[in-house]
Amino acid sequence: MQFKTIFVYMSRRHGCEPLLEAACALARRHEAHLIGAAAFSAVPPVPPLAIPYSTTVIEEMLRAAQDAEAELRSAFEETTREQPFVAEWVSVRRLNSDLVAAVLEHARAADLIVASQRDPEWDLGPVLDFPERLALESGRPLFIVPRSGRPSQDIKKIAIAWNGTRESARAAYDSLPFCIAAENVTILTVTPDASPLAQDTPADALAAALARHDIPTTVTHLQTSNAGVARTLINEATRQEADLIVMGAYGHSRLREFVFGGVTRDMTNDSPLPMLMSH
Repeated sequence: MQFKTIFVYMSRRHGCEPLLEAACALARRHEAHLIGAAAFSAVPPVPPLAIPYSTTVIEEMLRAAQDAEAELRSAFEETTREQPFVAEWVSVRRLNSDLVAAVLEHARAADLIVASQRDPEWDLGPVLDFPERLALESGRPLFIVPRSGRPSQDIKKIAIAWNGTRESARAAYDSLPFCIAAENVTILTVTPDASPLAQDTPADALAAALARHDIPTTVTHLQTSNAGVARTLINEATRQEADLIVMGAYGHSRLREFVFGGVTRDMTNDSPLPMLMSH
């Protein structure tokens, strides 16, 4: 079981090396076709006022967007030039603010989407960084590369956050290509600090199902306190030296967009480890 088409979304040139390294490592491991993409709008998305832009201003903004895309394309092509897989670049350019919809048109045809963790310090982050919408609206698993550090190119230890919901089930089974190649998979469940731990849980059923794929699996039951669910999961995955956290992406509709629920948002913002998310 492999990912044969991988789509990597690049939001900016600064700090894109870990993202490209992770995408290339995945493409090599799965002998996949790697598609790189960037998205830019020629006009500011959702301006606070109806501002009449002159032709000169729009042309300058379009040139800036083209220059930024050229830098990303150059980085992608330079990184993939000597790789043992086929790589292609896709230009996603819109004259309106709906960049996510344009990216999703391409991303939904892939087996796996790869994107960077959101950078809260980047001014254009709210416009060009949208991992949460890729996770919630693509219908495909999303591999999130952390902002700092270099993720391990060999994913040998995996932590699956499990609560028995549809989203966690989708994520667990979307992770099978990773789990089959792993040395150890740990299923993590979290209950409130004062709740008794049950002897038989849905996590045990998942462990049994993964074992039928010859995946070495253990179950760890955690109890959360003031640290919260997200921090409890991150701390345990870090303690176990996991190379990847797998979890469902939870969200709700806000007007026309989907936004993350609290635990999912905290995990994607704070996790120092790569994550695989599915909705």
